[in-house]
Amino acid sequence: MDGPPKSSMMDGRERRCTPNMREKRSMAKGLAILAAALTAAAFIPAAAAQRGAAAPPTREALMAEFLTAEVAAQRGETDEAVATMSRLARELRDPQIARRTVEIAIRSRAMEPALEMSMLLVELEPESTLGRDLVASILASRGDVAKARETLSAFLKSSPDKALLFTQLAYFFGKYPDKAATLEATRALAAEFPGLPEARYAVGVAALIAGQNELAKAESLAVLMLKPGWQQGAILHAQVLRKESPTEAIAFYQSFVERHPDSREVRLQLAREYAGARRNAEARREFKAVERMGGSDPQVPYAIGLLSLQLEDAEDAEASFRRALGLGHPDPGAVYLGLGQAAELAKRTDEALDWYGKVDAGDRVRAQMRIASLIAKRDGLEKGRAYLQGVEARTQDERIQMIQVEAQLLRDAKAWQDTYDVLTRAVEKFPDSFELLYDRAMAAERVDRLDVLESDLRRVIEMKPDYAHAYNALGYTLADRTDRIDEAYELIAKALKLSPEDPFILDSLGWVQYRRGNLEDALKSLRLAYDTRPDPEIAAHLGEVLWKLGRKDEASKVWKTALVEHPGHETLLAVIQKFQP
Repeated sequence: MDGPPKSSMMDGRERRCTPNMREKRSMAKGLAILAAALTAAAFIPAAAAQRGAAAPPTREALMAEFLTAEVAAQRGETDEAVATMSRLARELRDPQIARRTVEIAIRSRAMEPALEMSMLLVELEPESTLGRDLVASILASRGDVAKARETLSAFLKSSPDKALLFTQLAYFFGKYPDKAATLEATRALAAEFPGLPEARYAVGVAALIAGQNELAKAESLAVLMLKPGWQQGAILHAQVLRKESPTEAIAFYQSFVERHPDSREVRLQLAREYAGARRNAEARREFKAVERMGGSDPQVPYAIGLLSLQLEDAEDAEASFRRALGLGHPDPGAVYLGLGQAAELAKRTDEALDWYGKVDAGDRVRAQMRIASLIAKRDGLEKGRAYLQGVEARTQDERIQMIQVEAQLLRDAKAWQDTYDVLTRAVEKFPDSFELLYDRAMAAERVDRLDVLESDLRRVIEMKPDYAHAYNALGYTLADRTDRIDEAYELIAKALKLSPEDPFILDSLGWVQYRRGNLEDALKSLRLAYDTRPDPEIAAHLGEVLWKLGRKDEASKVWKTALVEHPGHETLLAVIQKFQP
């Protein structure tokens, strides 16, 4: 015989792992937890040092209590174990013991102490998501919002840190789908603590989530009146303003950091808003201000590096990416890609190829695209394509991505028919790839195959009915290239419903409104799109609507500003030539 069946071997392993061994493993884990807790507790001033205070339990006594509780848990006496561990967690204020208690309590379905210890975790580790996720899950398992409100009311009344719990309320209610009900529950809880800024903050967050923007605005303003320099309150207010206008949100952040220059989190948000609006120089300035404040977050220099690439500052990009590596960036491949782009920008081709060659995993395809692009520039388009075709794809997804990269090389060379042909062959090979269908639809528009564009996009919509960009692309093309304006409007409205803040969908909405003759509505949509993302194509559309409204100076200013950033953009140049020949 060749030996026992695999199932028998597994059974043997299970038999050799005796209950006693499992107990020992669990107790070893428990001892490690308690040792850490006792080490931390040694730095807490002894209660006996206070006049009249009883002597605290000795290390040996606490160790004995914890071991007794662990043994009780292994024997199935979980009520005793949970009670003892809960008390130790409260007395020592130790998150590891609290986590162990939650683990045992949930396993034995003791949900009250599980909830209590999860709340303690929130207090002890407010930056961690574990405690608040546990609270949200336990509350949701109990039933409706009203029951959760009663439970949270009791915790708030007894908690020494009511402010912290109020800042977490939105997470606690996060698993309830009825946002109007959670808003009312939050308002009821906040009413019990009328002078607490964090209570008003909780109402503001709940209102924002429920779509009650006016209430959210009123509450966020109240928070700032009660606690003027509070960064979380400022971020909430900016998020409310952003719903009305991204420009207003940026202006508010600017005024806040002028008054409170050490506000790290607000500066980070301001930097992100600038980056989202393509105001790259200002975004980099704010990220650098954050970096000067100290800290070891590698994402900050990484962001500076990306922005420096956009600003064509190769030296600063390289230095920033190297700092990100030095701080232990969690995705070194992404940083190598950035270093390759910095070297490419500095026209150090061999160095760029070396960096791109180091990239593996997540950014591998992007790195291969850059290598192929460099080869195409140095040795010709066909050499670049040949390189790509020689790269071994590890999965079907990678093969599809490589085809997309080849198509991008051809697009960059304005080889529109070749792009369409490559993607057509790919669609024949991978007919169920919505990515390839979408890309071929975009290529079909360039070679005037609107029939293929429409059929491909309708197939994508059939495959992915929630894919907003497919509705948007089809709607925009129908509005721009046909007289099917009403149908185009319906498609774009569907896209906007799926992705209400997407600037490119807002641009399409403005364009179809323009084509319908609704110039004022078109202007509003295009301004919002351009405020969110000053893209050259959006600038072209916005300028055209302004021109048609007789506001020619404004139109010229929009076009000139965009032309400085994007001097060779075809759509922008075409519209300027159309109105200012």
